[in-house]
Amino acid sequence: MLRTLLPCIFTALCYFELTAQTFTSVPLSTIYDSTILVSELQVTGLPEEINDCTFGLESVCFSISYSEVRHLIVTLYAPDGTMIKLAHLNGRDEADHFANTCFGEIGKYFPWEHPPYYGGYQPILPLGTINNGQNPNGTWKLVVEEYQGDEHDGLLERWSLTFGKDPADRDAIIDSSHLPILVINTNGRHIPDEPKINAHLGVISHSDTRPNRMSDAFDHYDGQAGIEWRGASSKSFWQQSFSLETRDIYGEDLDFPLLGMPAEADWVLHGPFSDKSLIRNALTFALAQKVSNAYVPRTRFCELVLNGSYIGVYTLIEKIKRGAERLDIAKMKKSDISGDDVTGGYIIKVDRSNAEGWYSPYRPQGGGKVFFNYVYPKPEDLRPEQMAYIQAYVDSFENAMMSPGFADPQTGWRNFADENSFIEHFLMNEVCKNVDAYRLSGYLYKPRDSDGGKLHAGPLWDYNLAWRNANYADNESPSGWTFDSMQRGVPFWWERLLQDSQYTANMRCQWQQLRSGTLSQRHIFGVIDSLTAALGGATDRHFELYPILGHGIWPNPKPIAKTHAEEIENMKIWISERLRWLDANVPGNCPDASAEWQAAPWVLYPNPVRDILTVFLETAPAEGSGFLLSDLAGRLVGRKEVGGFRSEWDISYLPQGVYLLYYMNAEGRILNTEKIVKF
Repeated sequence: MLRTLLPCIFTALCYFELTAQTFTSVPLSTIYDSTILVSELQVTGLPEEINDCTFGLESVCFSISYSEVRHLIVTLYAPDGTMIKLAHLNGRDEADHFANTCFGEIGKYFPWEHPPYYGGYQPILPLGTINNGQNPNGTWKLVVEEYQGDEHDGLLERWSLTFGKDPADRDAIIDSSHLPILVINTNGRHIPDEPKINAHLGVISHSDTRPNRMSDAFDHYDGQAGIEWRGASSKSFWQQSFSLETRDIYGEDLDFPLLGMPAEADWVLHGPFSDKSLIRNALTFALAQKVSNAYVPRTRFCELVLNGSYIGVYTLIEKIKRGAERLDIAKMKKSDISGDDVTGGYIIKVDRSNAEGWYSPYRPQGGGKVFFNYVYPKPEDLRPEQMAYIQAYVDSFENAMMSPGFADPQTGWRNFADENSFIEHFLMNEVCKNVDAYRLSGYLYKPRDSDGGKLHAGPLWDYNLAWRNANYADNESPSGWTFDSMQRGVPFWWERLLQDSQYTANMRCQWQQLRSGTLSQRHIFGVIDSLTAALGGATDRHFELYPILGHGIWPNPKPIAKTHAEEIENMKIWISERLRWLDANVPGNCPDASAEWQAAPWVLYPNPVRDILTVFLETAPAEGSGFLLSDLAGRLVGRKEVGGFRSEWDISYLPQGVYLLYYMNAEGRILNTEKIVKF
């Protein structure tokens, strides 16, 4: 506290005669559809330093006449490039106008309010970040981006900056983290949807156990990068996701082992805004890497500072692309137009039809169309012969699927597709009940014929709306099939495959084997606990910046968790119920007795435990079964009846120490024992 006050007191002696000053621009600039308006304001005559103690920016105000303000993103840029996001697609349909709307340190939190906007609000990112010691004299920019492109024009009427002796505070700035810190600076340039713009990327990630501090040198990466927005529906989130590219000094791709992952140039910075667990993508990929030997994107947690503003916890993810360390299929040249060369490798995906590709001739039973997007080679690099080949191959696969003899092992669909990859893809999407499964980001790839040649399902991608994180398509229910819930746009062959008895038998065997290991409740909960622990204090910083716990963010299902721990608990409860439903409903009869599932009897957490111990049973509890708790001397210290699949036990009354928990049936036979640490 003394270190903070001394410079403030000293600076106050210098600035005691300064009074508040307001600088105003009256641009009367038109805001057009799908455009970015940049309005500049020159500030002069102020002290050469602003801070959060004695003199700095107090507020920014603006008036915008616009019929649907929920389509606008408004951002302030200081002369040194520091960025403050004021508004991001907030509001409701057919609600208009910012009328002398002011953003400062005091007021209601802007995202929870509704237009028309009058008076004072707190912006999405803390305004005090700007009061960082910079020289305020120079060019300030207000950037207004119209995102939807719906033929509504508006007008930026005026905007102003007020500096004074009651500046906005900088308390929300990150000081240190046990996670790597990525610092990106675009030098005052606004990040567009596309194309990527040049930026500087610095990464603080010590190889030892020291905390990573903002004051430390960039010891992991210190160089050029390209960055752009990414995502579809996620672009409406206040915390944006980005495509990131490491570059050399000439602006070309630079392969680099970012955060210890294999060297490559293309990455995704995923902002887990609506995923309040912060781990859904990382959890899915961690499990999938043990389910399959095929390529699954790797992930790392980090914290991100963009243009001087801390913007939360991010997951750095490998972008799906062809490469020796990514999806290892043959590299195609434009000259590969015949023979074995033209047969691969290709990457395509089922997704929205806003890119180049083709429609399937077969419509889903639930309606809509299936669109195949070209991914690799890029559309601009594909020759007509290559386009014709991959389209014809996928057509042949679908024709075989639709034929009366589709399941024939010699002439059916297996001639065109790799069975195991489709089984793994199906099980991973169903265990987490991914609401986007099969119809969005549904990747497929085809190796060259000399490398096997068959169509593969995968790699997996985009699981922030999985594991009970969507309030539509029955996603919040632990029962039911995903392909049933979202049949509109889902290729017919996912359901058709379940009519193949050999396929379902193989899938049932695979499911039973996975339930004994990777997809056991014990293992899944262990991965969740490990990922949650890895985030540590970064979780608190993230939700201090984005105070969304207890609030419904699209498309969170109810009940809405009030804490991060409650979000994790709700997810675990859902997973336990989902696994039981799948155990009873995954089709097929496995002829391999060695694959018979043997469930781990229980999962306990947290352990060590302070007060409430939660016990999840993998299988239905026997009538009359119960729990006993003893100390290491064998003295009984607690007894509790089993309360169904999930039981909670308050052991706060026990002194610190080590105890043994027994699960016993009605006859007194011990079914399981585990050591519990009470602290």
